Order: sequence, then C-alpha cells, then structure tokens
Amino acid sequence: MELILSGGPILVAIIAVSIYALYVFLVRFRTLSREPADNEALMRTVNAAVRERDLDAALAACETHGGPVARVLGAALTRLPYGRSALESAFQEASLEEEQRLARGIRPLATIAQIAPLMGLLGTVTGMIVAFAEISSQGTGNPAALADGIGQALVTTAAGLIVAIPTLIGQNVLSSRVDAMLLEIDRRREELMGEVAEAVASRRDAGERSPAA
Repeated sequence: MELILSGGPILVAIIAVSIYALYVFLVRFRTLSREPADNEALMRTVNAAVRERDLDAALAACETHGGPVARVLGAALTRLPYGRSALESAFQEASLEEEQRLARGIRPLATIAQIAPLMGLLGTVTGMIVAFAEISSQGTGNPAALADGIGQALVTTAAGLIVAIPTLIGQNVLSSRVDAMLLEIDRRREELMGEVAEAVASRRDAGERSPAA
C-alpha cells in the first residue's frame, strides 16, 4: 500500500492496465489452446468426400471437427459447385475472416506494451514536478519533503517496465500461435485445391473415355 500511495494516480492506472492485459492474455491463450490442432483426420475425410463428389459429407466433417481449418474449408466448400474461381475467392474471404478472429486481443496487448513505459515516464515527470515544487517551497534542507515526488518518479518508472515486458512476451506468444494456425490453414487450402483439381481432371478423363467406349 505504501508503494501504491507513493506512486500516485499514475501507478493506479498502470495497475489497472496490467490487470486488463493479464485478462486479455489468459482469455485468448485459453481460446487458442482449445482450437483443434490435428487436422489429418479431417483432411482424409474431406479429400475422400471431394473425390467421391459428396459435398454434404465434406461439409458435415468440417462442422463436426471444428477449428480454424475446418471453418475455412467449410466456408469455401459451399462455393465448390460454382467453379474453381468461386472456390478460391471463398478461400481468401474465409481466411481473412479467420485471421481477424484468431488475432483478436493481440493488438490491445501490443498497445499496452507500448504505452506502459510511457505511463511510467509520465509518472516520473509528475513525480519530479512534485519534488521540485517541494524544493521551491521548503528548500533543500528537508529531505523528507522530497520523498513523495522522488518515490512517485521511481515507482512508476519501474511499474511501467514491469508491465510492458511480460505483456510484450505474452503478445509474442499469442502471435506465434496465430501464425502457426494461419500457416496450417494455407497448407490445408493448397492440399484441398490439389484434390479438387485431381477430381476435376479425373472426371474430364472419364467423360472423354465414355464416348470412345
């Protein structure tokens, strides 16, 4: 309590910001950790359904599996009957929407990591103002009169750095998880596009053989 009181209102604001940053990190980390990471079974089912031209089975597999990859594939597969260009456009749109969904919370953490040291610097400046005001009114003969201003300057500077450093680490942890998920989405998208191309080519070959037969 003595530290909080010596830090003044700036320290209270830094503490409030740190609590919000911790809340955002825990919520987003929990959300990202619960997203399915193993998509091999999903892709086997979807690829088999595409080869069999069973769109309903592919969409049902995406809905059952859940997760970023399944959501993007499901949104794109609904456009499969309209051709390859429609499928690619749906992929791009769904990928952008999923990126926004996954990256939610990272920008607030980045903002807090940037402003926390500035808030500490603000506390330093206001603390020195208080100290110099005491010097001008009482002189330098009473060190106790300077304690409040100097204490505020030191405590808020340290608090700003203490908040900024772990917040920056938390932001990087979440960013790494999101980047890995987006890379997985891109990889599975290319895999599905290859399956679609093979399915179209095999159907074309079958159609060319039928008249000859």
